[in-house]
Amino acid sequence: MMIIENAEYNKACFKADDLYIFAVGYEHRSYYFHDQLVSSLCKFKAIVFTFDDYKNYEHTRDKIEEFEKDGLPIYIESYFNYQSVQEKIVSEIKNAMADNDSITVHIDYSSMPRSWYCKLPILLRGIIREVDKVYFWYCEGEYPSSYEEYPSAGIDAFSFFSGKPSLQIGNNRMHILALGYDAIRTQAIVSITDPDYLIVCYAYNPGRRGFSESIKKVNHHIFSRAAISLSLRLNDFSFMLSKLRETANELLPTGDVILIPDGPKPLIFAISLIPDLLNKNGVTCLHVSRNSSHFEAIDVMPTGMIYGFSMQLE
Repeated sequence: MMIIENAEYNKACFKADDLYIFAVGYEHRSYYFHDQLVSSLCKFKAIVFTFDDYKNYEHTRDKIEEFEKDGLPIYIESYFNYQSVQEKIVSEIKNAMADNDSITVHIDYSSMPRSWYCKLPILLRGIIREVDKVYFWYCEGEYPSSYEEYPSAGIDAFSFFSGKPSLQIGNNRMHILALGYDAIRTQAIVSITDPDYLIVCYAYNPGRRGFSESIKKVNHHIFSRAAISLSLRLNDFSFMLSKLRETANELLPTGDVILIPDGPKPLIFAISLIPDLLNKNGVTCLHVSRNSSHFEAIDVMPTGMIYGFSMQLE
């Protein structure tokens, strides 16, 4: 049985013998967690993933060069090559397990694409031992004020991510849709999926007043259509997961439940795990890929807040 619990960020919890896995991208927050560790640990075992276009961003290029000088293993991957990333992460963890009676792993998913990180707990569930522990950390980011006004303006593709479709054509379709700032894309998703029953959810930092209202303002058309809205706290991953799981389970007797994640990564993470955790026919998760033709890199600065959760077998 997999146990998922909230983890409070505390530098005293990090040890030099732990394994640290990072993804460094075009966002400044992508190496914030690493830099915090450097300030408290003289040396630690780290593995770095970066995107194959990292040289297009000066600060990322400089950071990767710094890591190379420090002798850190660096994997250069395509944004879309999630299987290669997952295989390498699993391989590194297996290698660490072979050399140690117990291991602790820290994965910073702050700048990972959702296709990289959302399956990791399910993959690792069949690999780690009861004595091992894996932490997932998320560094909150401060988006530019103009970001709310820059939607991706479309959808490239829906893809099946996880779950078991019921294949019952006549079933009602109950959608749980997570919200971010890309209201145009969200409206397009609702238009395409045409749900029989819609629940929306969003996640917020309880210490930042106004964030909840800004999400509601940007997505007011979607809120007006939804039967229920769920407000979830970014610093309580365990409750977020439990509430979403409970909601999906309650909806299931009345039709198929389709989950579509968006918004901050912890919310995307939690929603994506629901079908595998419930393991019931009729509960699925769809991912919507970024719009490559309209994609513009947005440099997200760290706010200094780090949220986490741990997974362990029992």
